[in-house]
Amino acid sequence: MLQRELRQIPLTAFLAVAGILLPQIFHLFGLGAIFLPMFLPVMLGGLILTWRFALLLAVITPLISWLFTGMPPLVPPVLPVLIVELLVVNAILSLLHVHLKWNLWAALLLAILTDRLLLLALVSVIAPLFGWRHPLFSLALVSSGLPGIALQMVVLPLTVRLIRERWKLRLE
Repeated sequence: MLQRELRQIPLTAFLAVAGILLPQIFHLFGLGAIFLPMFLPVMLGGLILTWRFALLLAVITPLISWLFTGMPPLVPPVLPVLIVELLVVNAILSLLHVHLKWNLWAALLLAILTDRLLLLALVSVIAPLFGWRHPLFSLALVSSGLPGIALQMVVLPLTVRLIRERWKLRLE
């Protein structure tokens, strides 16, 4: 294993723990669903980790959270949907920003847009299976995460900048 990869192991573990604890804090105040707190540390990983660790983080964070807290739930199928979302978002972020050196904002915007379209498609298929047939249900669920997207657009670029400037974290 390369030295670069070895340095990513504790960082991945730290971000996974943050991805488990942060939603608990947000849910204490009833803000979990709208602010998408698990996305913050997981997407941060997508912006600073190589694709293997970014994808690992996207899978283990919601799975371990579910094992320890029961959240996100299996029924309705929030857990599998969230895993798919985080996998796609982190694949985009890591491949574009870390590997192909795209601008952070371009990678972040593309990842968020892709995530929202993917969620809309998944919910449009899954919701009727649970009896939720209102034509605006899927759109309402997708748009309910807009405060979380705003938080991502503010917190993630600032955090990446802080990490790179203060701690001189270079994973290249």
